Amino acid sequence: MKKFIFFILLPLVLLAKDSIVIAVQNEPSRMNPIFSEDHDSVLALVFSGLTRFDENMNLKPDLAKSWQISKDGLSYEFELRADVFWHDGVKFSAKDVEFTLKSLLNKRLLSPLRENFKDIKSIELLSDTRLRIRLSKPFPALLDSLSVGMIPKHLLENEDINKAYFNQKPIGTGPYKLKLWKKGFFTELEANENFYLGEVKTKKLILKHIKDPKIAAIELKNRLVDVALIDYNLLKDFKNDKNFKLKIEKSADYRALMFSFKNEFLRDINVRKALNYAVNKEAIVKNLMHNMGFVARHPLENSWANTKSFKSAYEYDLNKANELLQRAGFRKNKEGIYEKNGKILEFEIYTMSEDPLRVALTQVLLSEFKKLGVVAKGIAKPSGSFDYTKVDSFLVGWGSPYDPDLHTYRVFSTNKEWNFGDYSDKKVDESLTLARNTLDKKERQNQYLNFIKALDENPPFIFIAYIDYPVVFRKEIKGVKSYILGHHGIGFAYNAWEWSFD
Repeated sequence: MKKFIFFILLPLVLLAKDSIVIAVQNEPSRMNPIFSEDHDSVLALVFSGLTRFDENMNLKPDLAKSWQISKDGLSYEFELRADVFWHDGVKFSAKDVEFTLKSLLNKRLLSPLRENFKDIKSIELLSDTRLRIRLSKPFPALLDSLSVGMIPKHLLENEDINKAYFNQKPIGTGPYKLKLWKKGFFTELEANENFYLGEVKTKKLILKHIKDPKIAAIELKNRLVDVALIDYNLLKDFKNDKNFKLKIEKSADYRALMFSFKNEFLRDINVRKALNYAVNKEAIVKNLMHNMGFVARHPLENSWANTKSFKSAYEYDLNKANELLQRAGFRKNKEGIYEKNGKILEFEIYTMSEDPLRVALTQVLLSEFKKLGVVAKGIAKPSGSFDYTKVDSFLVGWGSPYDPDLHTYRVFSTNKEWNFGDYSDKKVDESLTLARNTLDKKERQNQYLNFIKALDENPPFIFIAYIDYPVVFRKEIKGVKSYILGHHGIGFAYNAWEWSFD
């Protein structure tokens, strides 16, 4: 019934050549970039930041025309574009930047991005198009962080931004305006005729919310979708189909099993190391993922912070896994299951039921641990239906192509908001803090190497695999560029305003 309703709601204009239909997995709960932990597809098209990234991940000016940074890294002076207007016709100015940054720092707004701006000491307005940001300590990831979409002061300064109507009907400065949002179904966007970076090639975009890439593939074949990320198992259905073009995009998106340190068994470092040795990651990438990705060793492998000098200890080795469990005091019972002090070594693995890859990975892990003599139970539930901080373990996905600080500091540092497993390691804390507050890029890379080594010595996760994403689009569409994708493949539509039908 829902499917039938969807087709009634979806405008007939989708069939026109001035429209492109894109299948997207993510849908924000609020159309406001300060509440988004990632550069969500729709938010990136409606809003724009001071900076942006090109297809080679080079940092470029966006709302900011240029900037100057003091030698000590504590002062950033921005010159803003003078030709930018909000979608309602009001001129964009430095006051909007100040308002956005102060909103991000407001603890009452519960923004997941606050950590990226906490070192801002002051914001000084020099004119309508110039401002200076002063920091309490150097933070070289600031320019990457400022790619977050700016929000309008004139619409939100007297509002409770948490609950504002704006979050359902946003006004941005990006290439597209929001025309219609049918939650759970689709978002319709129309071109911003005053977009400052140039002409928006396609007058209408429809972002169709489809979580399952297999369904997206079916809708591509049925001409209900023009562009989509598809399941790697379906590649053969498109490789030889002359109606489509295919790009295999690299990503910074990895899958891993997160351990909870609240669990009495998983707190034991020997248990966590043993479980790492028990997983045949090469076989997972080859057989489950059909080589659409590569084995993950740590969270920075598709980052400039990666270093070839690091080699993880955890190659597949059941003998080492058994030795470690026995060292921890576990012995196998008559059924071949490890136990200690009368307690069986068992725990639960939670995963998101709507994600086929995570469900499949969970099943593989259950099998691998059973071979070792460990009892694991898989529990698949819809995302958002369980508390990540209250489960034994969770099949997590992380990763971003932007500055390494943005997806490490908040995830692995002690007591940070995304550290769901309560992991704590002094070496990790020290190296991540030094890396985020050090200006020298080479020294930052050295500190990230220290961080990677510390993670390997005291593992909070089993890093499993990085994902390659197949992007399929109709052969008539021009302008699709490659991009290193983020979590859930976010970023594949980053330049959709430049796409067009031939």
